Amino acid sequence: MSVLPIADFLAGALLTLLMPVALLIALVVWYWMFSARVPDTADGADTSKTPAAAPGPTVAENLPPEPGA
Repeated sequence: MSVLPIADFLAGALLTLLMPVALLIALVVWYWMFSARVPDTADGADTSKTPAAAPGPTVAENLPPEPGA
């Protein structure tokens, strides 16, 4: 026990208040740094109106040949 009994209470009260606040600040800083690294999306006017072609072979290439052809 310390010389001043109020000192133990104050230390506990400060830790109870400062630990969650410090955690909140750390999470906000981490999220801000994470979101700064994410590239911008292409939502501007220079995007194409036609959809991109699907990767891989088309369905017609996978069909077996017709009999008698």
